[in-house]
Amino acid sequence: MKRFSFLALMCVALTAGAAEDFSYVRAVGPGAVAVDARPLAACREKSLAGARCLPAADFLGPHNRLPDARDLLWLLGTAGLSGEETVLVVGLDAVARDFVAGLLHVAGQRSVRVLTEPVGRLLEQGAAAGPGRERGMIREAVFAAPMRDGLLVLRDELRASKGTLLDGRTQEEYWGETVRAARGGHLQGAVSLPALQLRGAQNPVLPDGSPVVYAHDAYEGLAYLTLLVAGHKVPARLYAEGWAEWAADGSLPADAASHPERAQPAAEKSRSPQDGGAPSPVLLALALALVLTAFIASWFARRRAA
Repeated sequence: MKRFSFLALMCVALTAGAAEDFSYVRAVGPGAVAVDARPLAACREKSLAGARCLPAADFLGPHNRLPDARDLLWLLGTAGLSGEETVLVVGLDAVARDFVAGLLHVAGQRSVRVLTEPVGRLLEQGAAAGPGRERGMIREAVFAAPMRDGLLVLRDELRASKGTLLDGRTQEEYWGETVRAARGGHLQGAVSLPALQLRGAQNPVLPDGSPVVYAHDAYEGLAYLTLLVAGHKVPARLYAEGWAEWAADGSLPADAASHPERAQPAAEKSRSPQDGGAPSPVLLALALALVLTAFIASWFARRRAA
């Protein structure tokens, strides 16, 4: 019995330590390596002293696809990160900042702090500053931290999951009124908890347990994971590909399913009858008037001849 209690206490301690390694902070602490998630030009011009420039765009491929694990670790190595540092992620746009922070946390970075104050405000207030350091073309360090891949849920796992699902998109997207993917709606049984509302809430109502969360795609999804885990200490896991991937497979079930309206091509609208299009009502009326006029004129001509 004592052995069981000791193991339980150890598990609680490890969980608490993991939560503390990923958190929002309001001030710059000592000893942290600053990672600037703003666009490269802004970071290179001026950032916190010694900051590494890691804009969100560096991690994203077409349609906001993430790099594979090998390319991700290589990219972090080109920024001089080994995974053992305590990093302080700063930025201007909250979603871009939280996306970079979430990706670093999933990649295995030992300790990630997310500065809630916009970095521009700190620079205006006289924080130690200098040009941001752009990552190199080759690795400066080997990123060797073990990846926290247990935080990620694959689509097939999600299909078999019976736990709580949280949807971080807007209410309009959740109900299929706004569609950015192949179809609208949400995963069956998912609860709507929009990221925008969560950011502004003082005491939000949060789910119990360990929910699986998703957003539109990996970019918004990792930012949502950061908001929940670092901001509100919710032990969440992420379906990174999000609704965009799920909606693309029409065989997968959805609630509040809808489909985007497809606009008729302009060429089709203006197609003439000779091209196979139906004549417009105006053209039909005009043709009928011309035929009637010609008939009346012919009738009067025959009467005069008689």
